Amino acid sequence: MSLDPKAKEWSFLSRSSCLKLNQISFQMAESHVLKHFPLWAVTNLSIGSRIPLIAGLYDLAILDEASQCDIPSAIPIIFRAKRIGVVGDPHQLSHTTRLSRAKDALLRKRHGLVKLEEQRFSYPDNSLYNLFAQTNNISPVFLSETYRSVESIADYSNQNFYGGRLRVATMADRLNIPRNTTPGIHWTEVISEIKSGGPSGCFAPQEIETVLYVIQEMLIKNRFEGTLGVVTPFRQQANRIKDRIYEEMPVEALRSADLIVDTAHGFQGDERDVMILSLCAGPDMPRGSRAFLRETANLMNVSVSRARAVLHIVGNKKWAAQSGIPHLESLALPPEKYRGHKNVMKSPWHPHESPWEKVLYNALMAKGVQSTPQYPVLGRRLDLALVKKDGAGLKIDIEVDGDRYHRNPDGSRKRDDVWRDIQLQGSGWRVVRFWVYQLREELDKCVDKILNIWSNHD
Repeated sequence: MSLDPKAKEWSFLSRSSCLKLNQISFQMAESHVLKHFPLWAVTNLSIGSRIPLIAGLYDLAILDEASQCDIPSAIPIIFRAKRIGVVGDPHQLSHTTRLSRAKDALLRKRHGLVKLEEQRFSYPDNSLYNLFAQTNNISPVFLSETYRSVESIADYSNQNFYGGRLRVATMADRLNIPRNTTPGIHWTEVISEIKSGGPSGCFAPQEIETVLYVIQEMLIKNRFEGTLGVVTPFRQQANRIKDRIYEEMPVEALRSADLIVDTAHGFQGDERDVMILSLCAGPDMPRGSRAFLRETANLMNVSVSRARAVLHIVGNKKWAAQSGIPHLESLALPPEKYRGHKNVMKSPWHPHESPWEKVLYNALMAKGVQSTPQYPVLGRRLDLALVKKDGAGLKIDIEVDGDRYHRNPDGSRKRDDVWRDIQLQGSGWRVVRFWVYQLREELDKCVDKILNIWSNHD
């Protein structure tokens, strides 16, 4: 049965007019739609099919992962917003492109972008984050707290990429850790031949077999119930590891662990309880592959920081420690080495930081209750901590506050103390604070308050 020509023409006109009609309809209903649906989430490339092209439609657009975003694909989102917030990390991966710098320079010259300050519009060299970070009168705000990894993993990135400015606030007691394994960075030394795999990088046969063994031990023998990822710098190595795993492992076990095997690019924005890093590097590796490792430090930052509880590195640790590649050398060192720890002068009341902390500690001891000074949690150290070991779950943070560091000029409590208490309470801690004058004038009353909470907890 043939379709009537007029019907065909009408069908064509309807489709071509659909976008315009949708725009008109959306503009008419704009206030009602946005009132009931004020928050929208789209990707850069899908916004055209989801939201009409209306200038300033939204009060604010937040562009996340902006360090991995190219400039042109963000323009449709920027056009639809009155204000924009750009969130990204220049120490992680940028966008990939096949456009050469020479062709990019010719294109910018053709469109009059020839001034030195207009270099920030270079497509191959600058992400959306770089563009805004290099724009006058814009100072990036550094988000200093990280909540993903245990301290010993996060410290690698902190010291090598962020100048020690990060504060690790991960709730380590809530992480999924394999049995008989401590959180942190572990190595399995493997000295493998490194072979060229063509344009997709090199591969290390012995490392592939070791990665398979580690996964079998974790998922089959120890029945680990968390999530697992395998990352490696080279596509050729990732493909071969994936092939071996799926040849030897039951699909059900891999599915339950939500296993991903990929290069760092496949893990951007993702994370796993346990990450296995196949280094795929050594003295006989191809020159181009070695140069790739040296010039792509951000790839190692991404690879390491995907791990929440455990990073298990499979590779030639001895070579890495002497490779001449700073971000590999520090990865092979013990954590206390790359943290740059210095001898810190101890206070006269060590391990306490003030005399009144020691006074309160001794007063509790006299009542038969032993607290722990400088207890580490959420990237902070508690003055004194009491933690029940009988499964009751009671955790008490005891803080001793002096006026100098804990009051504002108007006498109110420092804002950081308030935010700190909210964080600790959210992770199950009971916070008890005393001003120094309270301990000095009513020590027994303060001790009784702590003992009442400690003994009367249900």
